Amino acid sequence: MANTKELEAVELASSVALHVELPASIDLDRVAVVFGSETAWLGEPLPPAMPGIRLFACDLELRVLPDRRATFRKSAVVGLGEPVRDRSGWVVPIEWRAATHAPLFPVFAGHLRLTARHLELDGQYLPPGGTVGYVVDRLLLHVAASGTGRWLLQKVIAAVGSG
Repeated sequence: MANTKELEAVELASSVALHVELPASIDLDRVAVVFGSETAWLGEPLPPAMPGIRLFACDLELRVLPDRRATFRKSAVVGLGEPVRDRSGWVVPIEWRAATHAPLFPVFAGHLRLTARHLELDGQYLPPGGTVGYVVDRLLLHVAASGTGRWLLQKVIAAVGSG
């Protein structure tokens, strides 16, 4: 039987990096408020599962066509950690998972970085389905993960953008 460190090593080896960034005009003075008390833009607040992480029910979106004729939605639970200010802007821990049928969808953990001129999402996700899921991710699903990441960044920009 594998110990915890061996299982974590297997998970890390099968995780996939996700990095998405968009140019934006961010009002850095609004970040603490928007990620603190004004989080209605993200979804319905849920009871916290652990200290320091606020949970929200929302529908993640993947737009297949730019005119919204083909948009896929998946109900999810998004967790936000406390925003931390640094020299270049803000860092906000973020995670998400499917609200239903969780074993069929990726689980993401990472952070948002907000600066005055751009926004980025950086982290790791575990594709569903073990080795087969990892192969399918390489062929197709990574495009969907990147598209969902871009959608989330656009939501953040709408909430904290300065024009």
